[in-house]
Amino acid sequence: MNKNLIALAALLPCLVLAGCVSTAPNRDPSLTAVMPVAPTPTADPAKPIADGIVDTVWVQVFGGATFKSKHGCKCTLPHTSAELFPAGTPVLFLKVTMTGEWKPSQGNRTTQDVTGTTLKGTQFDGRPEPAVLDIADGPAAARAAGLPWLPTGLFHGQSDWTIPNNEDRSFAVAYYLPSGVDRLQLTVSVPAEGQPNVLFVTLPAAAVRVSTGSGE
Repeated sequence: MNKNLIALAALLPCLVLAGCVSTAPNRDPSLTAVMPVAPTPTADPAKPIADGIVDTVWVQVFGGATFKSKHGCKCTLPHTSAELFPAGTPVLFLKVTMTGEWKPSQGNRTTQDVTGTTLKGTQFDGRPEPAVLDIADGPAAARAAGLPWLPTGLFHGQSDWTIPNNEDRSFAVAYYLPSGVDRLQLTVSVPAEGQPNVLFVTLPAAAVRVSTGSGE
């Protein structure tokens, strides 16, 4: 074969490709390619970490910062003088919110009765003993957060406790944090509801790290 023909044959694909490139439409400079970015999951303090309703009172639980206690609980294990939760024990701080929920059978009722609400029966999942409130440092932590301490603080001095429909009322609780726990069974008992509302509260990641001794 003639050498000139061989050279021409080798050049043809390049010419075709060049022609394709030259005929491609110009890209609008106003359009910029953006690679999708996977969202980074973050904890939202405005979202409840547990919630539930029995009848007409909706209860929500919001996570708060875990802090070190300045005082011990002055409580001991059976048959020992060792303090169960000495000073320096991590404390789990939570905000509990109650909201009145109207139902048609209540007619034109505008409030819900929460008289005598208690947290009795609350315990950490997997542990048989009741959770212990930090009554030494908890009230101060509640004041710092702008919240009343326990339901009794929310309705201090009132014999009848009521909350308006579709409006929330909040109070704070703080429990000494035992080691090796990751969930709290918070029992909010509103007598008018007929039975307790048991909420399984998954502890915030920071509290779990402190509980397991893997950091703060």
